[in-house]
Amino acid sequence: MNTSQGRDAIERRFGPLGSGAQSLAIRGAIYSLPQLLSQIGAEFDDSKPIDALALEGEHYVLRYIDGQDQRVVVVEFDADFRLCAEMRANLAEWEGDDSNLAYYSGH
Repeated sequence: MNTSQGRDAIERRFGPLGSGAQSLAIRGAIYSLPQLLSQIGAEFDDSKPIDALALEGEHYVLRYIDGQDQRVVVVEFDADFRLCAEMRANLAEWEGDDSNLAYYSGH
């Protein structure tokens, strides 16, 4: 299977999925992945957090699966949890064409 540009762009910039942290320290508070999902307003039944990264200049990244859209979502946000940027790539780019994508849908 050929790797698509979405997956390549995400992994080139942020590393392989799962290679980030399972929590982040933001302004002295520690946030778990589920707490980060909630803080950015993406805590849904079909959202599954993957990992998080701290960038320079009090910017952060959360990577999660949007089960309804069947996409890997990369959200960059600041220390006030304001969204700065977002990237999306089809989950099948990691899982392959034979994946049971319905597992991620939450329905």
